Amino acid sequence: MILFLKPYFEIKPWAGNELNKIYDCPDGTGEAWIVSGYKNKSSIISNGKYKGETLRHLWNKHPELFGDYPDKEFPLLLKLISAKENLSIQVHPNDNYALKKHNSLGKFECWYILPETKAKSVTLGVNVKNSVELQNVINKGLIENFLINKEIEPDDLVVVEPGRVHAIHGDSFILETQESSDITYRLYDFNRLPKRQLHIEDSLNVIDYNNDKNLIHRFKEDDAFKNSHFNLYKLNINGSTKYENKGFEIFYIVNGEGTINKDKIKKGDTFILTAEHSKIVFDGNLEIIAVIPKPKEKDRLKMRKVALITGIVSQDGYYLTKLLLEKNYEVHGMIQSMSQYNSSYMVEFNDNSNFFIHVGDMTDTSNINRLLENIKPDEIYHLASQSHVDLSFDIPEYTSQVNALGTLRLLDAIKNSEIKTKLFNLSTPYLFSGDIYPQNENTQFEPTTPYAISKQYAHSMVKSYRYNYNLYAVNGICYNHTSPFRVSSYVSKKIVEAAKKVRSGEDYVLSLGNLDPIREWGNTKDYAYAMWISLQQEKPTDYIISTGIGYSVRQIVELVYSKIGLNIKWSGTGIDEIGVDQNGKIRIKVSSEFIRPYDPDVLVGDSTKFTTTTGYKLNDNINDLINSMLED
Repeated sequence: MILFLKPYFEIKPWAGNELNKIYDCPDGTGEAWIVSGYKNKSSIISNGKYKGETLRHLWNKHPELFGDYPDKEFPLLLKLISAKENLSIQVHPNDNYALKKHNSLGKFECWYILPETKAKSVTLGVNVKNSVELQNVINKGLIENFLINKEIEPDDLVVVEPGRVHAIHGDSFILETQESSDITYRLYDFNRLPKRQLHIEDSLNVIDYNNDKNLIHRFKEDDAFKNSHFNLYKLNINGSTKYENKGFEIFYIVNGEGTINKDKIKKGDTFILTAEHSKIVFDGNLEIIAVIPKPKEKDRLKMRKVALITGIVSQDGYYLTKLLLEKNYEVHGMIQSMSQYNSSYMVEFNDNSNFFIHVGDMTDTSNINRLLENIKPDEIYHLASQSHVDLSFDIPEYTSQVNALGTLRLLDAIKNSEIKTKLFNLSTPYLFSGDIYPQNENTQFEPTTPYAISKQYAHSMVKSYRYNYNLYAVNGICYNHTSPFRVSSYVSKKIVEAAKKVRSGEDYVLSLGNLDPIREWGNTKDYAYAMWISLQQEKPTDYIISTGIGYSVRQIVELVYSKIGLNIKWSGTGIDEIGVDQNGKIRIKVSSEFIRPYDPDVLVGDSTKFTTTTGYKLNDNINDLINSMLED
């Protein structure tokens, strides 16, 4: 397939007029982004079945067109730059510096000098030995005297490696090919007004001093420039020429006119040959620049993955954060307020340079959109919810706003942002009635509470966006799990805390609701790993995530109290049931305050699909879990 591209145009105060001679673009256009996958600055497909779509959209939604290229973002940016005056003096960081400071790779670029260029030179270097000398030069206002200028002529290729001080001079018209990266440090701007931000410290840190390498590549006919980032060729077509593309290739027509497979092409046209296209015939008199992107080298430093965790102040958020930081992720958490965060155990991560907190809410669409755009997460773990079943009866509208529509807002933000991300949605076994067990992925949903109904909506929307918009989105129906970080309103934590009070000598009677419902008691640490591994699979799907072993509330009480030396026996029925220890002292009673008439009887899952797909099995280690909770 041949994808013809319409550029994105940038107005610049230093713009020349060469772009207006080629394109129907506004006066003052200094840059034409002829091949761009940038958000809001993407090239547009101008032909065929994808006409009107952005290149960014195709990159994310149709990776097969590009040979399933591994890069998260479109790998290259090609610009035409027309400048009537000298541009600012800049430098790009190398990988090490960019990774440490920005969690990004450095930037390599080159400039093909187009025939219309009247400039005779470019800046390529600064004549100082080290950062101390350069700082002194800057302090004295003498930097222009120390810039190294190199002569150029049309058809030259200027190579700008990371660490090389560089600038385009006035009356230049160039084709710039660069790695897709936003990281550029401005060292000097000729004292122009209005003043723009300079990045002196970063520039001093990344400049490659005393590098006299020749970076002007003289192009000959059908010449090629090969490097680890891309290969760049010049093709001269005279008459009919067969061409076999090497996969995913980019072409810009420098001069002339003709056809490609009988489609007319002329100066200024840009097109991509997609991966499956193999037989091409050029005809006419054409000068063409062809660029073949290369995947990142295996031994090249890799960026940290970026994760966003909504509802991070929770036991799941804690263990997930711990796991991801250990795996060298950059972790961003969304919270409703700093007071909520400051009073939580999450402050443990405050000193970690890869951990960040953002105030936000699942009811605020604009906040969610901004967060995704700024963070660009590789993975999203959607834990935020109004998760108290009883409370959902009192605030059903808010429960729906957060659980149902909040998830929809997040899904829509992912779709509209066109970022390549994977979503894990924390779903619930309360979708099931509990009449049939163990439950699996084919068990019918029968939610009865506002909480469960709102979660069913969220669950179904995740599936809808996965099927209709090709999002990598996973529902994980995570069965009951607990940890020392479980909040005190949950029954598992209530039982353990009550046992601690009794162990310390307090005469305490624990009030509970239904004692018969059977639930799992998984370890939250294991569930955090299960969430992560579910996003590492080739294809997204929905999972039951469970241990497959359940205990009644009555059994849990007996087990926990046995750990502190008490043997609980039961007497009475219903609301009159009590639990007494071996000395006849009442330790447990049933209270109507905590009775749930809508409680499912048995919520135990069958995680065969999850275990088969991921190779990970959650084990029931209830004794170790209770011991850890009692010791906390």
